[in-house]
Amino acid sequence: MLITTFWRAVVVSWLAALAAPALAQQVEQEPLGSRWAVSLDLLVWPSLTDLQPASGGSYDSLGFALGVSWHAPVAEFANSELMLGVDGWIGATDSGINASYGQLIARQFYLGGSVKWAFGEARNVALDAGIGYHQVDMADISYSWWASIENEHWRSEAASGFVGATWDIGAGRPGKSSGFSLGLRVQFADFGQVSDSGRFGIAPALGPDAGDLDGPLYMLRFGYSGR
Repeated sequence: MLITTFWRAVVVSWLAALAAPALAQQVEQEPLGSRWAVSLDLLVWPSLTDLQPASGGSYDSLGFALGVSWHAPVAEFANSELMLGVDGWIGATDSGINASYGQLIARQFYLGGSVKWAFGEARNVALDAGIGYHQVDMADISYSWWASIENEHWRSEAASGFVGATWDIGAGRPGKSSGFSLGLRVQFADFGQVSDSGRFGIAPALGPDAGDLDGPLYMLRFGYSGR
């Protein structure tokens, strides 16, 4: 009886030793939960700088944006994780184009759904893609201490998609759940012909045909992400 009990204990210990690595691996590959990120983005839009407004001048080659995103895991694989979420940003690009009250500024708003495919043991490198609503307008704004005056010369909206990649440098470190992130995005949209006929006695700044505004738009993203 004692011998039988001894061999049973040996077998149980052996099975436990075999199962331990598998259980440890399973714990290591547990989904990391939802993720959020905020970013300061640099915008480069060749089509915007190529416009030829009637009043002369051009848009700056570099614009700026603020972005936010949130994603939750939906599927886990051997060495990757699939996440779905929302992604949005607002941006602006200055110009040297003279208008009614000053110089034109191109403003953008984007909001849509996106997918993130994270790789590696820390799941800190991801391929990103999404599609959503994208709006752009061009206006000149005059500010004073008592009021502001805005004259919108052109506006358009379209469906817009993007592809890109993200590296969660800070959140990917052992024991860290947040930190610096770096990303690159290419956004695609077609807003059609840019034109400005003028109204209410205000002279057109863009003219009847300043050119077509379409993609791609490039974004370099400096962010802070957390899990």
